[in-house]
Amino acid sequence: MWGNLIAVVGTLAGVLLASLTQRWTERWTRNEQHRQIVADRVAALLDAVLAYRELFWLQVDSLRAGEGNPVERASFYRARSDVTRARDRLVLITSDPVVRATSEEAAWSALELSAIVLGSPQNGRFAPEVEQALDEGRERSRGAHTALRRAGEAFVSRSH
Repeated sequence: MWGNLIAVVGTLAGVLLASLTQRWTERWTRNEQHRQIVADRVAALLDAVLAYRELFWLQVDSLRAGEGNPVERASFYRARSDVTRARDRLVLITSDPVVRATSEEAAWSALELSAIVLGSPQNGRFAPEVEQALDEGRERSRGAHTALRRAGEAFVSRSH
């Protein structure tokens, strides 16, 4: 009888251990997949923000050089939509408050650059207040970009 009892307890313990191992493995796999999705979406937002900023600064540099605006309005609208789409996809997949906050800041600090009224440059420079707004916008958008990258790195590190 003791032998049968030990066999039953051993079988139950084996089943329990197998079940726990399977649950842990499935959970680890889901977490790893989620981490990868968040990392990919952070990268997509960083790319979209960078592309938008690139268009903006191309426009600024061309106007300073007296070449006119080489960027079509439709290109700006597409780039703006790309930033918005990438930000939305990121915040829909993560509840991490730091990633969410830094994604908003990165997106808006780039998009708000276009709110700077440039005017007409004189001798390759805009009015002093415009140049100051451009400098502040550049630093704010660079800082927000870096903050999002670091938040993404921290999220990925914590998830391992």
